[in-house]
Amino acid sequence: MQNFFGFIDYRKNDFSIESNVHHKKTYYYKYQEYNIFLSYTKHKESKSIDNKETLLLFNGRVSNRSFLISKLNISNNSLATIDLINQAYLVWGKDLIKYLEGDFTLIIFDKVNKYLILYKDKIGLIPLSYYFSEELIVFGSRINDFKNAPNFMPTIRIDSVANYLQFGSVIQPNTILKDCYKVKSGTSTNFDLRKKEHFNTTYWSLESEYDTKKFPLDESEIETKIITDAEALLVSAIKKSEIDHKTVSLSLSGGYDSSTIAALLKNRSDYNLETFTIGFEDDNINEAPHAKAIAAHLGTKHHEHYFTAKDVTNIIPKLSEIYDEPFSDHAAAPTLLTTEMIKAEGIEHLFIGDGGDEVFATADDVHFFNRIISLPYSIRKALINPLKNVNIEALPLLRDINNLPTKCEKLLSILSAKNIPQMTKTKIMTFREKELQSLIKGYHQPIYTTFDEIDFNGHHETVDEIIGVYFKTTMTDGELVKSYSAANHNNISIHTPFLDEKLISYMAKVPSSIKIKDGIKKYVLKEIAHTYIPKNLLDRPKSGFTVYFDSWMRNELKELVYAQVNKERLDKDDIFNSYDIIKIRDDFYNGNNNHKTRLWRIFLFQLWYENFKG
Repeated sequence: MQNFFGFIDYRKNDFSIESNVHHKKTYYYKYQEYNIFLSYTKHKESKSIDNKETLLLFNGRVSNRSFLISKLNISNNSLATIDLINQAYLVWGKDLIKYLEGDFTLIIFDKVNKYLILYKDKIGLIPLSYYFSEELIVFGSRINDFKNAPNFMPTIRIDSVANYLQFGSVIQPNTILKDCYKVKSGTSTNFDLRKKEHFNTTYWSLESEYDTKKFPLDESEIETKIITDAEALLVSAIKKSEIDHKTVSLSLSGGYDSSTIAALLKNRSDYNLETFTIGFEDDNINEAPHAKAIAAHLGTKHHEHYFTAKDVTNIIPKLSEIYDEPFSDHAAAPTLLTTEMIKAEGIEHLFIGDGGDEVFATADDVHFFNRIISLPYSIRKALINPLKNVNIEALPLLRDINNLPTKCEKLLSILSAKNIPQMTKTKIMTFREKELQSLIKGYHQPIYTTFDEIDFNGHHETVDEIIGVYFKTTMTDGELVKSYSAANHNNISIHTPFLDEKLISYMAKVPSSIKIKDGIKKYVLKEIAHTYIPKNLLDRPKSGFTVYFDSWMRNELKELVYAQVNKERLDKDDIFNSYDIIKIRDDFYNGNNNHKTRLWRIFLFQLWYENFKG
């Protein structure tokens, strides 16, 4: 497992190193102004270097070694990655990040200039968070470890609790803890240790990729060229992995994303591919037969496991230990089970299809959003404001109609949103704001997140804006968190070909009329897939890891739900108003399925918080 933790303590408190060094490499220095501690789990993808000028810790993989070696005029092609990065810092200083490609976090303590710099790669696969005050700086891959820093007192941030309940995870740059923040994707966080100041520097943004000129539609055979180029970039992304094991794994759902990667791994690489699928007894959500048929067509060694009641009771309680913050994606359980299966087979590398929707474009609501923004904001606001004063809950015939108050408020909020990022944000919200104010003690207003800082300047194609918002929010802080945490827990390295930065940059130039052609979403990706897999094996409604978590709560998990969501426990924790939470629980168990997602998120928060308290 990749895990790293460190702090800079200006108070120079006593600190027990022995309790923090088991299976770890550790550095602990005492300077006149402060003490610095850094430790990390010994792992093949975690390396450090310590010399007179710098202490440097790198976690992850660099995918452009050859470019760096050439750019730095290094004659030794076998130079270790950590030495290569150290040389890059000596030559380029803080600007080295502009030249690095791959999945990584990088921590540099500059002993000469008295700087601490925390870097996260452009996509943000590997977690990295920090706490800052004038007396203490804490940083690491898990905020749960921050409790080990001297005199650090973790406090739950109430508006982050609301953010989690709203979206199922805590969105960047926030964490669930007060005064603790995530280093944002494509960003460095810089600490001037002399001045006790810190600031963020953005070195890459997705919006800048969409600012580039689109490919001309009038160019002959442009569509064929785009499909050919995209496939070549995908193959290149796979080969960049430079895996030293011949056997790799892939989580195969039977959908286009994972099936395309499976086809390219099997036909365009030298790896031995084994595919893994989770099945369900309910035929309405079971994709295992489709995945098995695709595996048979491609000739992979295929493994499948059908999710059982025993799996539910074994795996759900584990989630609070594996996920550093409260996390409610219902696909986390089958994802964890998949990585456990892969580990049992002795395979150390997993390819996943995360990012396929966001890069190749599955964009819902395009026409709906276009119609909204075609009407000037001032006019929309004037028309909608009077409707906001209508209290549907005061109307007995309407308030209980299939969650109607929430749906009406959401629709009005979408119609009055200033831009597409805010429309998308509103669409995926689970609670109304006044519900959260009632549920959470001391909560008043939403926290500022990536949703609020995304700026496409109003001149991009609607498709790009929609997929861009999902890329920077629910994918980065949802899908990638789900996949990375489960795999890292089982010492498995994950690879995300769809999130190769050259592929992202290329697809940003593709016009939306080709990304979604004649109503066919992900048209380019599907054309690539059909080269290797018959269309009849792939062309069906998307299901993915859809699971009946409401059935779990009503059956296998009911006792555990009541153990976590009850008045005594809620009053003791003093985060929620127990009356309102219990009402959601009881309404659900009395048959109101509108509360299934609400209760699921509350339940998983309670599990997480119990584990966090220790």
